Amino acid sequence: MSIAVLPVFELPASIIHWDQIGARPSGAFWQNPSDWEEFEAKILRLSGFTQHLPAVKSSRYLRADSLAVDDLRRLIDAHLEVTENKRVPVVESCALFGGAILIIDDLPVLFPQCCSTISTVYDWKVLLAPQFQEGYFCLEGHPAPKAIREQDYLNIICEDEGEEFYPPTTPIIRVEVADLAMAVEQAELQMQRLCERVDSLSAEYGAKSISRYLIQGQ
Repeated sequence: MSIAVLPVFELPASIIHWDQIGARPSGAFWQNPSDWEEFEAKILRLSGFTQHLPAVKSSRYLRADSLAVDDLRRLIDAHLEVTENKRVPVVESCALFGGAILIIDDLPVLFPQCCSTISTVYDWKVLLAPQFQEGYFCLEGHPAPKAIREQDYLNIICEDEGEEFYPPTTPIIRVEVADLAMAVEQAELQMQRLCERVDSLSAEYGAKSISRYLIQGQ
């Protein structure tokens, strides 16, 4: 079994030029991938993005390691609601929207949920601690998955009485802790490089290290 924990960004609604985009395609992106791929490509083009890779074909999730610095600036400006006269101070902002997609054998099985931020990528490491037995994680999104340790395996429970997971997933995802540990290590390396690229823009936003707020969510 191959496992990846892939850090991704989700485009905020504020970046989308709705008056120029046109009607949304029918169905969900995994049901109508061709039309949604064209739709999402148009959104990125009209928003000025130049260098990016989709995390999953036709979805609005972008690989965090694929964005050029100029595109990171566009994402940050939209997140902070930057205009000529004002912007949300970086130190008062939540992290950029996104999270991690869990991919097993090249198939995405669990996506960041509603309101999730990129900082939840760090939550996956908590599941690897020797003392961890069970608990909810990625709590910034809703619904939140729950992990239960069973010797050398983790059962990730994706059920919620009040809210469905989106996109739909299996009720229980079972992974080997050792495999997940390797995936989390790779994700952390990606996050470290991402922080470095985001911090190259710090002076523009009046903070010493904007990754503390926009990536790490401190």
